[in-house]
Amino acid sequence: MATYIRELDRALAAHQPAGVDVRFVYGPPGVPRKGRLTGLLNLALDLLWLHVLLPAYAIVRRASLIHAPVNWAPWWSPVPTVVTVQDLSFERMPDAYPSGFGTYARVFARRSVRTAALVLATSRSTANDLVQIYGTPEDRIAVIPIGVHPGPASESAAEREPFVLYVGEFEPRKRVPALVEGHHRYFAEHGPGAYRLVLAGGGGSEEAHVRSLANEGVDLRGFVGQDELLDLYRRASLLVMPSAYEGFGLPVAEAMANGCPVLVAANSALPEVGGDTAYVLDDPTPDGIAAALGRVLADAEALAARGRQAQTESARFGWDGIAAATAAAYERALAS
Repeated sequence: MATYIRELDRALAAHQPAGVDVRFVYGPPGVPRKGRLTGLLNLALDLLWLHVLLPAYAIVRRASLIHAPVNWAPWWSPVPTVVTVQDLSFERMPDAYPSGFGTYARVFARRSVRTAALVLATSRSTANDLVQIYGTPEDRIAVIPIGVHPGPASESAAEREPFVLYVGEFEPRKRVPALVEGHHRYFAEHGPGAYRLVLAGGGGSEEAHVRSLANEGVDLRGFVGQDELLDLYRRASLLVMPSAYEGFGLPVAEAMANGCPVLVAANSALPEVGGDTAYVLDDPTPDGIAAALGRVLADAEALAARGRQAQTESARFGWDGIAAATAAAYERALAS
């Protein structure tokens, strides 16, 4: 979500739409999370900014439209709103979230979608969720994906290193324990030539469990900066995303843009983002993941060729086109 906001800001600044002055504004920074008290303080700051200060800012600056980029817009707005729905995981998988957050997310997302002049969905899958769960009319939805920047071309398997990459948090819906266990079985079966597993990211309720499962074939990198992340995409032989639900799946698009082939679970937006060049994981159990890794990693040259095809296909996520589509959405909302 932070990547989406930051890059959309840059893209719209570089391609300022004619007749529309787009200004990004940011609320007060949150405090470091160190327990329940700081979590409640951050929630209070978020509520104050979104539902009080942002509408007041719109009045003072005489804005014509507010775009809320993450699932919920102000409860009351003096002007029409556009809201980007990143995903509805809290609706599809409510048990994966604390009950308090789930209630907050559902109440505010439902109202935001219902009152918005236009709803932006980051994938066709998310748009379908909006129709099925919230009853949102199709003519009030615009599908605009999250963008990525193209990386350097990778010409051969020799430019890739023998490791498989995962990027993300360690939340239950991400299925990281199943990935680690599946990789362990693959690693044990294939011996010295087996590919290692690199986990980039951390946090989430299953972090301690994932760390306890990690063995000699797993590298835990923790949170990495953008430069290191791009380096991992450009060196990895395969990105694996076994998640049970994704509204978009940004690591999939980022890996493809950097010539890294992807193996994605057969659900939600993942096959949509991966497109024709993605390997699809039909069985996300440890045994299924082990079998898929053994099959996909058996031919390094075919894997590299799939990565080159993926990089070509990732051109549909270019930021220039996304900026233009977003500007058109603003004009459409204003016209309504």
